[in-house]
Amino acid sequence: MVNKTRDSFSRILNEFDPSDSSTSIVLKEILNTYPFFQSASAYYLKTLKVQKKEAFNELLPKTAILTYNRHILRNWIYSKKETETNKKIDLIDKYSFLDWFDVINESESNLDHKIDLIDKFLKSSPKINLDKDYDSKVDIITESKIKDDLITETLAKIYINQKKYNKAIKAYNILSLKYPKKSSFFADQIEMIKKQKNINN
Repeated sequence: MVNKTRDSFSRILNEFDPSDSSTSIVLKEILNTYPFFQSASAYYLKTLKVQKKEAFNELLPKTAILTYNRHILRNWIYSKKETETNKKIDLIDKYSFLDWFDVINESESNLDHKIDLIDKFLKSSPKINLDKDYDSKVDIITESKIKDDLITETLAKIYINQKKYNKAIKAYNILSLKYPKKSSFFADQIEMIKKQKNINN
């Protein structure tokens, strides 16, 4: 019984057609055996909706309770995506061998047209030139804007990385006044900056 149920449900998943009445019959049998089977309930509900059966309104609240995400259930039940996909597959199957050449040629011409449009745009659009004199190390923060209470060790390290040694020394002096317990650490940092400054000069 379990194998038969598994096989029939697997077939329904692979070839789901909500308008097929035999699908709804098989799903109803599965739900009679396994009433809390969430996926089967959702598929059965979809078939009832498409076939416009009255049992849809009765089963909807029960299936909503079984579903972990009602929003997904609602979107899936009211979507026409499955039937549209099936229609597209049917159209694909209707082409003969020779018709496929026409379909391929049409898609290639569309692709060629798109490529031509892109090439035309690239040729006609003005180029963006970068300013070679642009200095990316612009000092965004001016001296007047920095307050003593905003100076941190991170800012001092940034000054060191930017090779603004005088500002880094000033920042560490302010930090040593702000945090007297760490003043020996800051003094060592200042000495290191002075050595680095002498090496770079």
